[in-house]
Amino acid sequence: MIEQQVMAFVWGVCLLTSGWMTFAEASVPENLNKSIDELKTYYIKDDRELHNANPIFLRALKDIKQSEQKLLMSIIMDTYSRIFIRMQNESQDKSMKERLEHVQEHLKNLQDNYFPGKSAELKTYAETFWAIKENDPIVQHKALFELKRVYREATQLRNMNNKDRRRRQAKSIRRQKS
Repeated sequence: MIEQQVMAFVWGVCLLTSGWMTFAEASVPENLNKSIDELKTYYIKDDRELHNANPIFLRALKDIKQSEQKLLMSIIMDTYSRIFIRMQNESQDKSMKERLEHVQEHLKNLQDNYFPGKSAELKTYAETFWAIKENDPIVQHKALFELKRVYREATQLRNMNNKDRRRRQAKSIRRQKS
C-alpha cells in the first residue's frame, strides 16, 4: 500500500516538475528541484505505473475553475504534507528523510504564503459530509428539512457566477470593439 502511495506521490511530483517545465523550472528553487530529483531517483525504480494516464492532482486542477483552484491547491498541499510525513516515518534512509523534510518545508511556505485561508476548516466540512450515513433516518429527515434553503443558496451562488461570467464577457466584447 505504501508503495502505491509513494508511486502516486512521485507521479504527482513528476508531473509538477516536468509537465509544467516552462513555468515550473522558473518557479521551483534550485535546491528544491535537486531534492525532488533525488527523491524520484531513490523511490522510483519502475515507472510503468506512473504513466497510466491517471494523475492524482493535475486532473482536478485542469477540470476546476480558476476561482476554485486556490482552495483545491491548498488541499493538495495538505495532502502532499500527509504523504511526506508518512514517507518520513517509514523511511530508514536518513538523507531521504532530510530531503522529504526539505521539500515539505518548501510546500508549507508556499501554502502559507500563497494559499492561505480556510482550507483546513473547509476540509473538515468536506470530511464531515463524506462521513454522513445516508441510511440514517434522522440524517434523511434533516436533509429534507434543510433542502429548500440549501437549494436557494446554491441557486444564488450559480446566479452570482453567471453574472460574473456575463460581466467578464461584456468587458471582453468592449475591449475587442475598441
